[in-house]
Amino acid sequence: MSHGHAVARNAAWLMLAQTGQKLISFLTFTFVARLVGVTVTGDYFYAVSVTSVFVVLTDLGLTPVVIREMAADEASGRAALAQAIIAKIFLIPLAIAASLIYTYASGGSTETLLAVSIACFVMSADAVSLLWYGALRGKRDLRFESVGMFVGQLLTAIVAFTVATAYVDAPHTQVYGLIFALLVSSVWNVGWSIGWARGKGIAPSWETARLTWGMRRFLRAATPFALAGIFVKIYSYVDTLMLKQFHTSQEIGWYAVAYKVTYAFQFVPLAFVAALYPGMSAAFARKDKTQLQELLAGSLRLMTITGVPMAALISSMAPRVIPVVYGEAFSGSVVPLQWLAWVLVPIFWDFPIGSLLNATHRAELKTTAMGIAMVTNVLLNALLIPTLGPLGAAIAGLGSFWLLFFLGLGFIHRDLPGFDWAVSLFGRGIAAGAGIWLAVTYATPPMPLVAALVFSVTVALAALFVTRLLTVQDVKQVFRWLARRPAPVDPIDETLHSKKP
Repeated sequence: MSHGHAVARNAAWLMLAQTGQKLISFLTFTFVARLVGVTVTGDYFYAVSVTSVFVVLTDLGLTPVVIREMAADEASGRAALAQAIIAKIFLIPLAIAASLIYTYASGGSTETLLAVSIACFVMSADAVSLLWYGALRGKRDLRFESVGMFVGQLLTAIVAFTVATAYVDAPHTQVYGLIFALLVSSVWNVGWSIGWARGKGIAPSWETARLTWGMRRFLRAATPFALAGIFVKIYSYVDTLMLKQFHTSQEIGWYAVAYKVTYAFQFVPLAFVAALYPGMSAAFARKDKTQLQELLAGSLRLMTITGVPMAALISSMAPRVIPVVYGEAFSGSVVPLQWLAWVLVPIFWDFPIGSLLNATHRAELKTTAMGIAMVTNVLLNALLIPTLGPLGAAIAGLGSFWLLFFLGLGFIHRDLPGFDWAVSLFGRGIAAGAGIWLAVTYATPPMPLVAALVFSVTVALAALFVTRLLTVQDVKQVFRWLARRPAPVDPIDETLHSKKP
């Protein structure tokens, strides 16, 4: 199987599982939010946001190093895995302490402190499964992570629905129960990831860890990834933390819906890049510059085809969909969502850029871009949130993510097929997005909702064909792939299936 086909196969596995996972997550969040109301949704979202900021301390760039080394050389990857496990023994308690100290210092109530405490268990379990899933990613096999994440989300949905319906008159219990639902999924993923990793022969190499990867050298290699992770978490969640300081739980609940709807679709680049990153790492290890350029160009085009229509459709349909799906109580989510949805375009484009920089040992450039974007985001949030609330947070996110994309594009401009190619691709993407948004915004208001949705999807597909982002040849190629027989299973995979944990 060619390198490109391996990337596509792995991406397809994770894409399929994450599509199901995100669909379950979206439906769960939607129905639970309607059941528990805006205030409980806001309290829950804030508690999870606190640990989502400090979770970066549980990893500090260790997992990307393990993925990279496992993809390039398994012996080095196993040694890196051993050092990462040792480091996490100290890092996880540090992250827990930081989360609790922040909550207490920021004036959190007893109920908020308890909610964050439960979320700390979620954070700790996720830190463990992240590392073992990373080891599996380094082996370029994403099937087990795909299944594990899907089943975990299903467990979360079951527990969350049970809590939301069983404790209608106990809002604090609902908050605790919703976080506990996440914990059930996290614990499941710990057992699943470790079981399959060990079943596939992946084990930490304690004997060679010090010889191959001394802790000092290991932490130096992880530093760019660690800084990048810190920057990402700060500019991803500082908006929620600031909203808590200046506004009410109701407004956090409005922003939570806009945030959840937007980032629910982030699984598309995440799934593709999960396969793309180890593929790029392997190509770089072989010094195959042509393969690297082909992977970059193809992934940017795919991100344009998927990201631009999503952003335009979510933004233009927000006034019609939010009241129907979440109820009139969440009408305050509409305007923030109309703005925030457009972050999907730079986010989708930036994922392949970041993967290239990390895979080619230029992570410090990506870290620099993230640092600049983080500072910009914090400043914009501090300027806009006190007066504009959720809308200010959305505008701050939009500005900082576009800045992040342009900085990354500047760093990898020599890796692109050419300046004219880049201008054409991004220009057609922006034109398609603008055309979709205008057509849907001004043509659909008189239509029934179902008709408006059908019209919107049709317009999006037409815009992709008109701008030649999508061609008839692309569609034919997809059907040819679907018509192919499944690739033969490797002997190691056949053995693995007989050793189900």
